Amino acid sequence: MKNWTTKEIQYLKKNALLAETNEVLNIKEMANKLNRTTQSVRNKIYNLQRDGDLPKVNRELAIDSFKRPWTSEEDKRLLAMRKQGATHSEIAGALGRTEIAVGNRVARLMKSKRTTSIDAKWTEEKIQLLIDNISFDENGYVSNYDDLSRLTGMKYSQVQGKVTRLRNSGRINIFPIKGTTSIKAKNAMNRFNDARFAHIPKKKEEVEVNVSTENSSDISIESKQVNLILTTVCINGQRTEQYYLPNGDLLVIKKTDSAGKQKVSQ
Repeated sequence: MKNWTTKEIQYLKKNALLAETNEVLNIKEMANKLNRTTQSVRNKIYNLQRDGDLPKVNRELAIDSFKRPWTSEEDKRLLAMRKQGATHSEIAGALGRTEIAVGNRVARLMKSKRTTSIDAKWTEEKIQLLIDNISFDENGYVSNYDDLSRLTGMKYSQVQGKVTRLRNSGRINIFPIKGTTSIKAKNAMNRFNDARFAHIPKKKEEVEVNVSTENSSDISIESKQVNLILTTVCINGQRTEQYYLPNGDLLVIKKTDSAGKQKVSQ
């Protein structure tokens, strides 16, 4: 993959044409100008927006979302056109709305049971819509499945499956970095761990373990990585477990004697 030059980045920042939601409207044109793929330019713009070098996308700024409430007549036309097999793009054009606005409205109508997911099959137009609007985090994981589901009118699971197949066929050439997880999942796990151990005091005590060279066959030490770092020391039937944070801070100590009695200190 060709590295981005400072000149190319400055070109994107200077020539990006922003919609009212800060979505970039001329990605294909800039890709042609820079002799790069549309996906490559889209990913770079995503990184620039993430880092604050371009305004971040805020779909709440869309004119449709607060200045033009949906009328019952528009809902009727939307439902009728969907039953006839019209795409979101065709519905948007007929109603003077954006494709995102149509996708959001369909999702709301489905939630209220006024319509069902009748667009069960992937058309080439939907596939291209997915490819043109897909975004990735810094580890190569898709970061906007919800938006893609609304845009294409397909279920969340259907979009996930389609992305996998498009990767396998080579139409999407960005893959997750091996050994990593998505930024969204990582942040969720960090929040879970913060809540899980919030009740544990930060106080620490030093624990001395005297290991005799005699009867060394009765001694075993085991360390393993879990959500915490657990160090286990067994000496003549007494078991000491020490729980550490990944940064080395000691959280809690649990001792178990040969009779099975436990003592916990912090």
